Amino acid sequence: MKTMIFCLFIIPVITLTSWSQVEFKRQTISTKADLWWARAAVDINCDGLLDVALQNNNGHGGWLGWLEAQKEDGEWKQHIIAETAPNGETFACGDLDAGDMDNDGDMDVLGFAHPGEWDEGGAATTIYWYENPGWQAHKIGEAPAFIKDVNLVDLNGDGKLDIVTAAFVGNNLKIFRQDAPDRWVEAQSITVPNLHEGMDVGDVDGDADLDVLANGYWIENPGGDMSGEWAIHEINSKWHNQEGDWSRNATKGFCKDINGDGKAEVFITHSERKEYPLAWYELVKNVWKENIIKERFTAAHTIQVFDADNDGDMDVLSGMNRSRAQGLGETETPVILFLNNGDNLSWTEQLLTNDGIYNGQAADYDGDGDKDIFRLPTHDATEFEVWINQTKK
Repeated sequence: MKTMIFCLFIIPVITLTSWSQVEFKRQTISTKADLWWARAAVDINCDGLLDVALQNNNGHGGWLGWLEAQKEDGEWKQHIIAETAPNGETFACGDLDAGDMDNDGDMDVLGFAHPGEWDEGGAATTIYWYENPGWQAHKIGEAPAFIKDVNLVDLNGDGKLDIVTAAFVGNNLKIFRQDAPDRWVEAQSITVPNLHEGMDVGDVDGDADLDVLANGYWIENPGGDMSGEWAIHEINSKWHNQEGDWSRNATKGFCKDINGDGKAEVFITHSERKEYPLAWYELVKNVWKENIIKERFTAAHTIQVFDADNDGDMDVLSGMNRSRAQGLGETETPVILFLNNGDNLSWTEQLLTNDGIYNGQAADYDGDGDKDIFRLPTHDATEFEVWINQTKK
C-alpha cells in the first residue's frame, strides 16, 4: 500500500454576527486535489472520525484511496487502496459511496473502473467493492457508460446493501441486488428519457422501500427481488425536457422527509445552467406541488438537506460551481445555507462564501452531533476543505 502525506492548514474560525446563523471553522484537508468529484465521507478505520474515500482524477482516470481524518490540527494522510482495478483500468466516476458490504462491522469502499469521463465517457464501467481491511477486490457488475451517480443502500429491506447507478450516455439506470457479498444480480436495467445526473433515493410513496429520484422523475421500487417493473413517474418536466449541449438536464437532487408525513420530499437544482430555481416538491393529493426556495441559482452543483443549526427542522445547503458559473457570466459564486424558519416555506439566507462549492457533502465529521461540510470550490479546484460546525447541541 502506497501512502502519501499532505499537510493540513488551519484557517481561523469565521465568526458570524446574527444569533440565528451557524458558525464554522474551516480546515484545509489538501491543496493537491485532482478532479476529486467522487467522494464519500465514512469512518474507514473505526476511530469515530469520518475519513474521505475518493477516486482521483475522474476526468482522465486515477487511483482509488482514502484520506485519514484526525481531530487535532495536522496532516490528513492519504492512503492508496488500489492504483488500478483488477481489469487493469484506472478508476473514474462522478460519485462514490461506501458501506458495510459484508456486515462485518467495518466500512468497505466501492471502486469504478473506467478510463475517465473526459477521455471516454461512453466506455463501459466495471463496478467492484473493496473489502476492509486488506482491500481485496470483489466484482459486482457492469454499467454501459461512465457513471454520473451512485447510491449504495438497502433498496428492498433485506438487510443487505444494494446499488443503483445512473449513466448520462445511454440514459441508463441500473439496479444491482446483493444476495450475498460474493453474489450480485443485475435486477433491472432501465432507459430513463433524458437521464443525466442528480440521482438520490428515498421512500417517495411511503410504502417502506426506497425509490429513486432522477432529473425530475421518481422511479418506483417494485419491492421483493426488484426484478419487476420500475415505473417512471414525473415530478416536473422542466428538469428533463431540455435540449442542446452536454449541460442539458443536469441536476442535483436530494430526498428528505421534512414535514413528517412519512414520505420523502424531493429537492432539485440545475447543476450546469442558469435561470433555474432551487426548489422542493411535496406530494399533495397525488399532485406534486413546487415550493421555491430561491428563484434563480446558476450551476448549483450542490444540494444537501440537514439540520444545520440543531433547531429541529431541516435546512438546505446549496451553491454555485465557481468555474462553471463564472463561465456563464456570474461575477459572484455564492454558497448559501438556507435556514428553515420553521414552516418549510420561508428561509433565512446565510452567505457562507462567494467562492463556490462543487459536490459538497454534509456529514458529522467529528462525531459531535451536528453536520459539517466537505467542500471543493469548483470541479477543478486543488484545495479541499472541511467546514466544522460550531453549533452546540
